[in-house]
Amino acid sequence: MSKADRRKKRQRYAKPSLPRVIGANDNIAVANDNMAPVTIRGVTLTEGQAWRFADAERRIADPDLAVQRSGHRMLEALDAELDARIADRAAAADLEELRGLEALRGLTIGTSKHEASKGAPRASRDGLETLLTAGSITRTQHAAGLRYRDDYELLDPGKSLTPPSIDQTRKITRGGDGFAQKRREREEFVRDLEAMIQEEDRTFRGALGRSDVERIGRAVWALREIAGKGANLLTLSSSGSTRTTISEALIVGLDCAAIAYGLE
Repeated sequence: MSKADRRKKRQRYAKPSLPRVIGANDNIAVANDNMAPVTIRGVTLTEGQAWRFADAERRIADPDLAVQRSGHRMLEALDAELDARIADRAAAADLEELRGLEALRGLTIGTSKHEASKGAPRASRDGLETLLTAGSITRTQHAAGLRYRDDYELLDPGKSLTPPSIDQTRKITRGGDGFAQKRREREEFVRDLEAMIQEEDRTFRGALGRSDVERIGRAVWALREIAGKGANLLTLSSSGSTRTTISEALIVGLDCAAIAYGLE
């Protein structure tokens, strides 16, 4: 690195007052514990970064060339850390702005968990909200779907919606006092609701079903996917006729849910 380049790098940093060094070695101790925060390029340094910055400045001012070079390497490392923090802050601000804008269109913006695109914004339109906006379901049906979603999320659908109503081997340690009883009550409520839906659903085959959809019925399946998980019809099928069939099945489920939740 040329002298001109080193001079430019030093000019990028606002110099704080140097701490008073105690001792004759490179282990720096600061007598003043109330040193003012150091801000560089709009980023406030952490305590550790501020110490390293002050140490780098001291090294650069040293007459020994080798010590000067170590100081410049410290500044380069610090510069890379600041670049990363600035990029993270900008990405977070952009994501928040995107969430606000897309929320007006019924989109929920999250971040991808896929290894190849981890952290990248990912949009998913809430299925119930989309159907309500399009006039495909009523406000009562929408409200019933949201009530069902509360129960669906409570019951931890990753472990199935309908486990045995009493499972003595499972210890629930979350939710505070009475959570296990509340969860058991909601399990039984949802089981009864889905049984009521299946009575109205001609696609329900139970144990004789050849597919998962037939075994629980299309109406219950649609209710779980769209009301429970928030999936969109467009993500469930690329076929227009299939989406219509799913939508009709969902309405059967939502109508039963509205009755069960006392909304009708």
